[in-house]
Amino acid sequence: MATPRALICSSHTISGVMPGGPVPSRHRFAQRVEACAKAGYSGMCLHFRDYGWQRNAGLSDEALRDTLERNGMRDISLEFLVDWFLTGAAGEQARADETTAYQAAHAYGAKSLNVGSDFRGRGIAPTTLRARFRELCERAGERGLSIALEIVAWSDVRDVDTALAVIDGIPNAGLVIDTWHVFRGGIALIDIERIPPEKILCVQVNDAASETLGDLASDTLRRKPCGEGSFDLSGFLASLDRTGSQIPLSVEIISKEFAALDLQTAARKSHDTASSLLI
Repeated sequence: MATPRALICSSHTISGVMPGGPVPSRHRFAQRVEACAKAGYSGMCLHFRDYGWQRNAGLSDEALRDTLERNGMRDISLEFLVDWFLTGAAGEQARADETTAYQAAHAYGAKSLNVGSDFRGRGIAPTTLRARFRELCERAGERGLSIALEIVAWSDVRDVDTALAVIDGIPNAGLVIDTWHVFRGGIALIDIERIPPEKILCVQVNDAASETLGDLASDTLRRKPCGEGSFDLSGFLASLDRTGSQIPLSVEIISKEFAALDLQTAARKSHDTASSLLI
């Protein structure tokens, strides 16, 4: 690689809990930020849900931003908004979450928000999904935010062509490319090379065993640190280089084993194994 990429730490990697649990993290905010800085990360992808917990704990926006800045966390993004395409009660909750995400972005200084499409096969028409995605991007654009749509192997946006069709023509829209979804979803690396570099807003790296265990939604909770599994991560990064994109890599490791690690070990191991890819 011509220029080493910066590394940022995904919220799940450093939370010490599994996704969907009662709390967003078992570690305090400042402790997580300090551990990431000590490990060598240049930034973090923070969960908007975590922001609500920090505010309820009495931390101000200024205190949160100061913690990030004092520790050199300059590359900040947000995750992970779902159900933005729904109406009814679920849609109302999604709007409330969206508001929280905007507040978090303002507090942290984030410029992009990662979102997912339909993971539950609810039959959302492609035209409806595109229209509501455009509306979401318009609302985010009013706040200076970009929206990054993640390609997810079991969702209705599971390949590059579908993803590009959803974001087409929207200036503040782009994609999240996750190595787990690329390799588990059977996406050819040459397809990654077709994505315009300015539309790659987030790249998540991780590894996994050679065989899928259970369904994809269950298997995604068994990720491994980079280099400890079967993924062709070097090939992936070479394809990413060929797009011309030089955005940081977000290390996203989700597993019970990794969540059980102490904070400093999780930060150091996730960073060092990903960093070895860049040598």
